[in-house]
Amino acid sequence: MSTEPMPAAGPPGGAGAPPPTDHHGPAAATVLVGALLVLVGIGWLLDASGVRVPWRAVLPAALIAVGLATMAGAVRGRQHGLMVVGIVLAAALSVAVATDWELDVPLGGGVGDRSEQPSTPAGLAEYRLGVGSFHLDLRQLQVPDGTTTVEARVGVGELVVEVPGDVSVEVDARSGLGNVQVFGRQESGPGSRVRRSSRDGGSGDRRLVLDLRVGIGQVEVDR
Repeated sequence: MSTEPMPAAGPPGGAGAPPPTDHHGPAAATVLVGALLVLVGIGWLLDASGVRVPWRAVLPAALIAVGLATMAGAVRGRQHGLMVVGIVLAAALSVAVATDWELDVPLGGGVGDRSEQPSTPAGLAEYRLGVGSFHLDLRQLQVPDGTTTVEARVGVGELVVEVPGDVSVEVDARSGLGNVQVFGRQESGPGSRVRRSSRDGGSGDRRLVLDLRVGIGQVEVDR
């Protein structure tokens, strides 16, 4: 009878066997974050194309989606990444609510630095800039008798407005998260807002009304 020893048992599949294939696929957090980015990108594209997008509904909807995915992932013990995403969204939603949704500013209007200097009421427009610095110089504007209203919006960045010195000016300036400065008066922080009138050297017959808003950033008004 042969007494040769039996070879030692190796790992299943042999020494050269490839590692087992992971059938779990990409992490749920990765898939969900990617889907949210696509959703925001589509909304931004529609907004830039002139379609009004209900941005104030995006954060709650995203938070609900993350919550549902977190509960589903808890069964498989892979919810930690989703919890981080949920915390970030909850914090953003809290800021938006605290600022009375002032962050809901149209993102259309392009990106970069922009300057406008209208001289007649016919040259005025509803000014929009998505991201960047916008300078609106109204010092040469020929303001007619009565009320002339100017509206300007910047999504993220800076809005600077210079007004003429020979008319009455009423300003309502807001920043969802940032700083507002109007004729020397300043407010900072979430939901900053300054309402101020100036009649220095002006006549009540000609009135310039400014409606100014920045989502995140600074608003500055001066003569």
